[in-house]
Amino acid sequence: MTHVAVIGAGPYGLSIAAHLREKQVPYRVFGVPMLMWRQHMPEGMVLKSDAFASNLSAPGNKFPLERFYSENQRPYTPVGLRTPLDTLIAYGLEFQRRHVGRVEESQVVSVSRSDSQFQIDLDTGEHFQADKVVVASGLMAFRNCPISLSNLPSKTWSHVSAHRDLSPFAGKRVLVIGGGQSALETSALLRENGADVTIVTRRPVHWYDPAGEMVKTDPWSRLRRPNFGLGPGWRTWFWSEAPAAFGYLSQRIRLAKAFTTFGPAGSGWLKHRVDGLIPVHTGTIRGIRTRGDEVHLSVHQGERTTHLAADHVIAATGYAPNIRRLSFLEPILSAIKCYDSGQREGGLPVLDRAFQSSVPGLHFVGAISATTFGPSMRFIYGTKFTSGRIAPSLTPSETARVANKLSRQPA
Repeated sequence: MTHVAVIGAGPYGLSIAAHLREKQVPYRVFGVPMLMWRQHMPEGMVLKSDAFASNLSAPGNKFPLERFYSENQRPYTPVGLRTPLDTLIAYGLEFQRRHVGRVEESQVVSVSRSDSQFQIDLDTGEHFQADKVVVASGLMAFRNCPISLSNLPSKTWSHVSAHRDLSPFAGKRVLVIGGGQSALETSALLRENGADVTIVTRRPVHWYDPAGEMVKTDPWSRLRRPNFGLGPGWRTWFWSEAPAAFGYLSQRIRLAKAFTTFGPAGSGWLKHRVDGLIPVHTGTIRGIRTRGDEVHLSVHQGERTTHLAADHVIAATGYAPNIRRLSFLEPILSAIKCYDSGQREGGLPVLDRAFQSSVPGLHFVGAISATTFGPSMRFIYGTKFTSGRIAPSLTPSETARVANKLSRQPA
């Protein structure tokens, strides 16, 4: 038995575990550390966020990314530095070593509830109990792909997360569907690996901060457009720095803004690797089919139709958080209250101020919690707020206090 079971070992799972360790709360963490970054992001990728916004959260900010750079004798600047993927992975693994300790690389296959405790089953055959469960399972279960692609042979298309190494596409024609950072950076990397790339997107490509405003350091520019965790400008302040206040907005606004704020866009520093070098077709995709080993599709924009052919299609169409896709929750899924919304099939849980769902002791963090705490939960930057808010509620003393309070309430 353990007090807290943390499902997931990415930035959120590791950060929460670090805070639990500091409080000497018994816990177990399950998953491969930094799995998504190690296996499902392309080689050569760099983070979209500034370095100061890419810290994992240890109590007292004991191990920020800046310290990792300093210890490895590498130049660091909080704004304008784009962290390479390999650096983030190395930083995350070192964070685990120093502040988390053991992570069990086994998979949780079932979470059920009996009386006041959770029964957890692992793929190793082990069964154990926990008082609290934190779901920090990341995004891989939520991959979003156009339905039209599902009818194609599996070898002709893939989700962008399926590719760590893009070199096998050298000399091949690749269509990348999407207009966000992932689509644009993957397209640039494909081209640089020798592929013949074409981008297909529903809307014209939007470049975020193409003029480089984020890296201006003079006092007037910094006052006019200060940098916050999710970007520059005073408009960004609320979405970035006030996750607690976000929950006081109406449900209608929260559902509308949680996943659309900071929508698909490319970073300005990437523009010179795409603009004018890779064809971009804007419009609605229709008529996808295969002919031999080729994929053929039509892009409609107004009265104009463009016909394209490729050897492979990559869907860089993001992720759609939905707890119904987490198979290990099936035994208790019906007890989890979700927002009544047509989006994501009602799979976004209602959470309290401690990230707790309607099932006592079951907490959700990361992108799943964005409908309660806002868009910062979709980024590494949200780990600081999340860890600081959730860890106190997971201590045995707090659990006992809440249980005692509930027991005194009339039925």
